[in-house]
Amino acid sequence: MIKFVELLLLYLITFSLAEAGINVTDISQCPTLSPRTPPTSVHDLRADDIKVIGALGDSITAGFGIMGLNTSLPLIAAKSAAYKEYRGLSYSAGGDIGAFTVPNYIKHYQTNLTGYSVGSHLPELCGATSCDSLYLPNKDELNAAQSGAIARDLDHELDYLLEQGVDYQNDWKMINIQIGSNDMCGACNSSYINDTTPEVFGSYVEAAVERIRNNIPKVLVNLIGTFNVSEVFPLRAGQSYCLPLNKTGESLCPCTTTPGGLEKMGNLNIAYNQKLVDIYNKYQKNKTDDFTVVYQQSNINITGFPIDFFSSNIDCFHPGLKGHQWISKILWNQFFVSQSLKPTVFNFYENETIYCPVDSDRIATN
Repeated sequence: MIKFVELLLLYLITFSLAEAGINVTDISQCPTLSPRTPPTSVHDLRADDIKVIGALGDSITAGFGIMGLNTSLPLIAAKSAAYKEYRGLSYSAGGDIGAFTVPNYIKHYQTNLTGYSVGSHLPELCGATSCDSLYLPNKDELNAAQSGAIARDLDHELDYLLEQGVDYQNDWKMINIQIGSNDMCGACNSSYINDTTPEVFGSYVEAAVERIRNNIPKVLVNLIGTFNVSEVFPLRAGQSYCLPLNKTGESLCPCTTTPGGLEKMGNLNIAYNQKLVDIYNKYQKNKTDDFTVVYQQSNINITGFPIDFFSSNIDCFHPGLKGHQWISKILWNQFFVSQSLKPTVFNFYENETIYCPVDSDRIATN
């Protein structure tokens, strides 16, 4: 009898360990998942079920300035290299080999994943009134983000996304949406201030989500909260790391030089995120098997970040390589946690790990 009990305990311990996910420093260290029959519901998705990934957003998603300024190059060449979108390194859409990105985490489990962006190129820009940039589909793939974009421009980005040749009928898809930084900055710009109110911001995002629902079957829309970018400017003040070759950050963000502008941006950050939560809650009440909306928290404590989280010598505003790598990890780790259990504040941790999902894990849709 004692022997039987010991064997039973050993079995239970072994079974528990096998079913418990582990955390690692590189996704390549994660065990693969066991094959299974493809799911019929978006609420039953594992990481290996995602076949297509796309993204909408602004310069952060486009990967602007990730590699910063290479001071070993002549100044003209260094600045030319710095002012690029490193789309292959974008935390939510990039797929360069070895990059720490959500698509590469998915690729570890689903080697046939498509849609991720690669490489780098000069910026594709949205201006104060419109987006006139042409895409480079061979590098952008389904990363439709445009530098300078605000929520109003999501419709333009969707025009591109919907034109691409994707097996919309059969493959499960994830579309990451992260927008709002330029909206906050533009709240002090008379050219498009009326497009930046919380109500209008929310209406643009919801319209984009609804357009996806009406045109793309078998899709999980991943709403990523806005960052409180007003906290970046006090952090970068006086930093030698941010040598002012120019004043890109201030010139592109009028609220930084407007009295009360930073406070206004902080308030908008809260209001924008509430609008995203409202959209998430709306679709929680109208669930279907082939479409869902999830929301990922992004209340990152920028005041405690190391300065090299940001792009060096460009504007010290956009996340640099360290920033994109860290954001990819906290975003990925949230995928497998229900909304009520997601962290509400994220403090920077240099050695942040990556969660390895197990067979029983699903991408949380509640």
